Amino acid sequence: MENVKLRKMSEKDFDIYFQNKIERYTDVLSRNIHELGEETSLKAIKQLNNLLPKGLFTPNHHLFNIYTGEQIAGYAWIKIEVKKKSAFLYEIFIFEELRGRGLGTKIMEHIEGIIRQKGVCYFKLHVFGSNTGARKLYEELGFEVAGINMLKTLEEKVLS
Repeated sequence: MENVKLRKMSEKDFDIYFQNKIERYTDVLSRNIHELGEETSLKAIKQLNNLLPKGLFTPNHHLFNIYTGEQIAGYAWIKIEVKKKSAFLYEIFIFEELRGRGLGTKIMEHIEGIIRQKGVCYFKLHVFGSNTGARKLYEELGFEVAGINMLKTLEEKVLS
């Protein structure tokens, strides 16, 4: 298996990541939120700015580039709250052409090692139900379902 490592993002890395994240998050929201109203890209920008009000320097948030050798392979974003003994995975993103090679598993194990060293007992994340590949990875790594959001699509009715 390939040598995989995490490197903390620089400010320049973060700027590139954040623009890329807005595009990817807009796409994910457009496929998964099932709402009408606020433009999806504006919603994505607003949510990301709320989560990272100080960008790369937002307390407790750790943003990394994922590397295989010297090649960037994706991104990881976690929040660690030592007092709560809790960590939340906001994102692990492997570039599409590098998926299916075990990188996600290796990075998740690496992240788990980092948060264990900080005394974290609870490692949480959210995954959309339609993301079957990620769900399979997380289940294989021992994550359990903590709650389920459900949706029923109703036919559109014209209001008079």
